[in-house]
Amino acid sequence: MTALASLPARSSTRGRLTLGTIGVWAAALSYVAFFISDTMLALNDDRSQMVKIFAFVVLLIAIVLRPQFHRWILLLGPVLFVLLLGLLRSFNGDAGLEEFLRFFFPIVITIALYAYRDRLQTLVSVLLIVVISNDLFQCYFYIAYLTGMPLLIPVRIDSGLFLRAQGWMGFFSEFSFINLCAFMLCRWQSPTETSKARSWVFLLFGLLGFSFKLFAPLLLYPLIVRKGTPRTWLAIAALVGAGIFLVGNGYLDGLIDVAASKISFYVTAGNSARAESYRVMFESLSKGNLIGEGLGAFGGPASVKYGSPLYSEYHFNWFKLGDILKTTDTFYPHLFVEIGFLGAAAWLLFVLLYGQGAKRDAPWIFMVVAFCFDNLFSMSFLSPSYVFSALLVLYVLSRRGSPFDNGTSPRLTRLLRTRLRFRNA
Repeated sequence: MTALASLPARSSTRGRLTLGTIGVWAAALSYVAFFISDTMLALNDDRSQMVKIFAFVVLLIAIVLRPQFHRWILLLGPVLFVLLLGLLRSFNGDAGLEEFLRFFFPIVITIALYAYRDRLQTLVSVLLIVVISNDLFQCYFYIAYLTGMPLLIPVRIDSGLFLRAQGWMGFFSEFSFINLCAFMLCRWQSPTETSKARSWVFLLFGLLGFSFKLFAPLLLYPLIVRKGTPRTWLAIAALVGAGIFLVGNGYLDGLIDVAASKISFYVTAGNSARAESYRVMFESLSKGNLIGEGLGAFGGPASVKYGSPLYSEYHFNWFKLGDILKTTDTFYPHLFVEIGFLGAAAWLLFVLLYGQGAKRDAPWIFMVVAFCFDNLFSMSFLSPSYVFSALLVLYVLSRRGSPFDNGTSPRLTRLLRTRLRFRNA
């Protein structure tokens, strides 16, 4: 087994233009295009959707070039059945089709990632380039903001207190999350002293987004480094100590007040559209909603755009923001109300577990928790760039250390497995 693990990571086809090479770069192109679409959306450019559609066509081409499927593909049948049933039950055909595509896009992404599971390093390199370019742009953004130079992306100042980092993509929450992805890759994929040092830079930029959806999962991070080096624990202790000092001297009072108001607004007081959406979800499920109330019915942009009657049926309270909000900005109510408990469970299982490797240890679980927690207060599961980043990191973390899934060609993989079976016979 040791001899097999020491074999070259790439086959003798290096340098040759293969369908696998073309396909993985097509997947990489689609990934970058998703971020470009986000930037255009932040700038209110209507062509954003066209770029997103182009990206998915390219991703579908990548799958066609290399049609490889995991055994969990069988679960796709029930998932598609529920989605098609929800489409037929939709109050409006256009609304139903729009949401059908939104739910279908993450499925396409995870199938494509599995097809190129032996070439993940190419996609990881592109992810890091995207993250670094966003971080460098954010440095320019700070300088431009202070000196009056062109900003290019609209300013986001939360509660009039702090400037939120958002990179060139224009969304602070996603900016923080992709920096978390880069942090986890540096520390857990193939860690070296250099990569571990760089990881803290990514974490710093992630924190500069001031995304409270990132702060909460980070509190759990020490649990997965229980076997970390003394230097790692020293760094964590230094951060904790710095935080205690800043809080004790009142430097973070404004930030704490904002956090407390957000918790009250979204959770304890329940006086927001987000809190209302969970009320509707539990009320719908309590009535035995197993297969959904129809695509485009609740929570998503199509339900607001086409005027879903479900909001009045459940006496939904928009808190005087009905003319402003395009969604309830909560994923799980959107998912469970529209396709029901059974459909939602099958969809989540497929997207999160399809094609994942066997190494689902603490780092993998941490990333799943971080991403799923984010969706309590967002629709990131249906954002292609967001979900592509999350699933890519999950694929890498669940396959690290495998001699068969680290840049090895499928033909060489089969040969190695045959030799291993022969030796063990």
